[in-house]
Amino acid sequence: MDNQVSKTRRLLRTRGATRRVTNSSKTLGPVRLNVDAASAVLAPIYNDLPPTKAAGQHNLTYGEIEWPTLKFMAEYTEKATPASLAKGRFYDLGSGRGRAVLYMALAGPFEQSVGIEVLPERVALAQQAVNRLKQSIPTAGSKIRLYEATFMNPTFKYRDARAIYLSNLSFDSEVQDAIFRKLAAEMPKGALLFCHKAPAVIPGAFEVLGVERLPTTWTPTSDFHILRHL
Repeated sequence: MDNQVSKTRRLLRTRGATRRVTNSSKTLGPVRLNVDAASAVLAPIYNDLPPTKAAGQHNLTYGEIEWPTLKFMAEYTEKATPASLAKGRFYDLGSGRGRAVLYMALAGPFEQSVGIEVLPERVALAQQAVNRLKQSIPTAGSKIRLYEATFMNPTFKYRDARAIYLSNLSFDSEVQDAIFRKLAAEMPKGALLFCHKAPAVIPGAFEVLGVERLPTTWTPTSDFHILRHL
């Protein structure tokens, strides 16, 4: 078991290869749907998409946030971030099948929606979802960026973030502290961080705006800590 945990830690911290999956459209501009229409469009896609689970050396737990939670995050970001971040990005760190990434590309107040996922099988499922979405909304991929990589890869600098979602319930203290140090150093002033578990000591670069109880696939009332970068 200890050996398994060590493999997972090394994977999260040091995986160097970053593979970009391109979804750009050069013809028409992106379409923005309202928050409820986005859920209606995406729900049947994800109902039919194959599930994913931990496997092999990765042994990483998996769950997704539900549509009402995504709606809350999109609306909260729009009202609680400054105008200077109007062209900022949404980042999902550990984006899995891409549910949050696609939703924020359709309904969120973001110039781009970025998913970073270390497991190639989950990136492939996210790309399947994008391809299905583009059958009904051909320009939907223009705001979506998917990367097969660890979010700790130094290639990624989060200076253009407007909001970041971090599903961190299963992180040990070492990984937790490392990602919060990186985000504290790189996120812009006023950007939001949504996460399930706050660190034992919250870096001085953040203020806590609140804690909400919102639905996920693993529980109907998961804690969502909302932090703002100072």
